[in-house]
Amino acid sequence: MSTTTTGPLVVMVFGFRPDVCSAVAETLRDRPKPTRVVHYEASGHGKVVRDLRTLASRPTDPDVIAVLPPSFEPDQLRAAWPATGAARLGTMVTAVAADWLLDGLTNDDPLRSVGLHQGADDDRSIGDVVARQIEQADVVVTAEKPADAWESEQAQAVLHRIAPWSGHLDADDPRLAALLVKAGHQRDPLPATSRGLSGMSVGAHEPLPEHGVTSCVFKARRPFHPGRLHDALDDLTDQVLRARGHFWLASRPDLVLSWESTATLTIGPVSGWLADLPDEHWPDVDPQRRLFAAFDWDPYYGDRHHHLAFVGLDMDPVGIHRTLAGCLLTDEELSRGEDGWRQLPDPFARAYPKPAPTVVGAGQGRRSGPLAHGVDDGDAKDGRGALARPDAEVREGVGIEEDST
Repeated sequence: MSTTTTGPLVVMVFGFRPDVCSAVAETLRDRPKPTRVVHYEASGHGKVVRDLRTLASRPTDPDVIAVLPPSFEPDQLRAAWPATGAARLGTMVTAVAADWLLDGLTNDDPLRSVGLHQGADDDRSIGDVVARQIEQADVVVTAEKPADAWESEQAQAVLHRIAPWSGHLDADDPRLAALLVKAGHQRDPLPATSRGLSGMSVGAHEPLPEHGVTSCVFKARRPFHPGRLHDALDDLTDQVLRARGHFWLASRPDLVLSWESTATLTIGPVSGWLADLPDEHWPDVDPQRRLFAAFDWDPYYGDRHHHLAFVGLDMDPVGIHRTLAGCLLTDEELSRGEDGWRQLPDPFARAYPKPAPTVVGAGQGRRSGPLAHGVDDGDAKDGRGALARPDAEVREGVGIEEDST
């Protein structure tokens, strides 16, 4: 990520509705300082970044507002942005059509079905992208509100629950102009499914309904029984709009597994646990993860734990908590030890790579199949058991540039 403190700002606008993104970009451009708007239609992340750096390569160049293609996510551009250069990476803005929000989040159509996939191995759904664009944004800008006041407030509640760490503004808010005054949040990309490993919030625990919207967080240390968890998936996804976080299974105590759902549920390996990492390799691990692991270390489980967050409509938080708690190993199962746990039948086995990823590795996960929405959380009281330790010219075929003063 750029560390430049002078030079043109590059503000990026994301969102699945191009019309809404364009409208928000025009609102952002309505300022005295010269600003260029560039609309990108299709290109790889690296090419977009190179083009933007060319447009903002000199201190005298105007600021740039880049409107990205519908399938782009903020963290993809954060990861591709270079650490040096004249251009300053500005605020990552996600523009949302509030009257389409629920339809977008619950859409399990794959991107390839609408010709928006980024490559042969891009298996994301529309719902996946909509959710990630919201939760990865520095600022979420809401437009196209429903005519019904209750539905409009419900959409706002959903957005705040999905991205409690982001700023939230309406498209007509005069504070939008401030987004082109300062650089964006200087942070590295971090999937929402992995935030809990570094001690960061995975979601807001607000089980009381707000216009029918609830959110909750589940934490525990004792591992899940793979069979019982698999049997409970329908109950754990009913009425859920968004769920994310990490967990572990008794059958694979060596793996950190990600849980990510919108209209579909994706489960896959993230990395290994620090508990299995030799001391001499700890310096290779992200410092924030090391620090949190040391602070939260358990004498039996090490850094192994579950941290899951759910956002949904008309969910039953108590029921979700009971379901998740019921999937944890019983005292008798825990007493069998790691060798016994590894013998448990594991319906999730197809989601694991061989060999397993390292602590600093990552996996994209694999879909378990279409599942519906709902859920909750709680602090499950775990037992203890020994564990063996961007209207004008086309630029180079990648975008349409529009200049303005």
